[in-house]
Amino acid sequence: MKKNTILIVSLFIGFSAYGQVGINTESPKATLDVVAKAADVTVTDGIIAPRLTGNQLRSKTYTAEQTGALVYVTAPDTAPAGQTVNVTSIGYYYFNGTQWISTAGNDVNIYNANGTLTNARRITLGGNSLTVQGTGQSTVFNPNTGLLQTGLATSATKHASGIFTAADNNGNAISSRLIFQIYPEQAGQIIADNDARALALSTHLTTQSAPITFSTSRGNSTEGTEKMRITGEGNIGINTGTPTEKFDNNGITRLRSLPLSGTANAIYTLPAGNGASASQDQTFTATRTVVADSNGVLGYVNGLPSTGGGTPPTGSINVGETISQIYAVPSAAANVNTFNLGAYVSANGLPALPVIDGLQINLQGVNSTYYDPRIYNISSAPQLISFQSFATQVNENRTSLNNTVAAGNYLQMDANNIVFWTTTAAEVETSNVQVQIDANTYRWYEFKWWCMEIGTTKKIFLSVTRKA
Repeated sequence: MKKNTILIVSLFIGFSAYGQVGINTESPKATLDVVAKAADVTVTDGIIAPRLTGNQLRSKTYTAEQTGALVYVTAPDTAPAGQTVNVTSIGYYYFNGTQWISTAGNDVNIYNANGTLTNARRITLGGNSLTVQGTGQSTVFNPNTGLLQTGLATSATKHASGIFTAADNNGNAISSRLIFQIYPEQAGQIIADNDARALALSTHLTTQSAPITFSTSRGNSTEGTEKMRITGEGNIGINTGTPTEKFDNNGITRLRSLPLSGTANAIYTLPAGNGASASQDQTFTATRTVVADSNGVLGYVNGLPSTGGGTPPTGSINVGETISQIYAVPSAAANVNTFNLGAYVSANGLPALPVIDGLQINLQGVNSTYYDPRIYNISSAPQLISFQSFATQVNENRTSLNNTVAAGNYLQMDANNIVFWTTTAAEVETSNVQVQIDANTYRWYEFKWWCMEIGTTKKIFLSVTRKA
């Protein structure tokens, strides 16, 4: 039997004079040269190494004499250690003299395993896109358009977003985040949240003056055009690319809410202008008039304008000029001692009371028969005021000199603080008022009140004339 076996094997094995063995060849080119029967589909070509499990391989001990041995592991070692410490997957392993090493090397399949780069690497797309797709969004690296973040139509929100997160650095366990996101048919958003302290939009370290520009589209697929910019020098321009002042508006400006001079609890800014109150509890007191030159550049002159024809270059009106105002107030509102004309005018959006050099002509209701004429100091500083008053109907007079009136306080002008405003006894109250502007400047004004009842309405006539 042995003789027959050797004879049959010898038919397939060729031997060379140099000790080389060939299978399916008579002229082997190496120590062992196996030639496939490629044309014979009935023959399954190949060499099968010894097959055993990792546990079985661990039970054996190899020495340096077995260096280069090759086996095929059919199942990973369940407790890899020693010579089989690397036998953690199915495949071919060779013995390096001390350990079994996978012929697959240390390469990691990024689809199912983590790994570490050993050197800098570059991915060349070669004109192709690389897409990383999740359940809600996909990230595409496109060689032409760059990075594309897309919300999937199959997701619940369909939104796309990108989040940059800075780790906590102050011990409060809250990170700082910058979010870019857009939801379907909604506004695109840039959001700084969590422990972020601000959202800064800036240009920085540029070789040329670099503005920040804002462009908008009118819709209908029209291109956006610039509507506003902040220049590198800090000027703000609206509808102009070359603002020449800190704020340059090439259009009409509308301010929807302005406080009336003398209104309490109107603003936050402290009187000194060096800070703000925690609540809106400061009185707004006007002391300047805004003016413009021929180019539309705004400036101011000290003092307030007249409301009846005067020219107020220095906060007053010219000698001989008069400012006046007329009001119609329901008698039911005026015939109580809580009625104040200034408060009523402010609450009902009526034209402001005449004001000259910080002095406001005003009145307080007493009852249906009388009112109390007053002058309020609505400036931000005390004023030195002297006056002489007389009433026509009752022929009463009053003189009061050198009154220091604190800011926000008032003077009662009539001899007994009551003046008729009924139709049959309506009288004119006239007060000649002297006010100190500075150490060397005084002005003389004539204040007049004439109030009467017509039907169910109080008609109130007020005027101020500069005498000197």
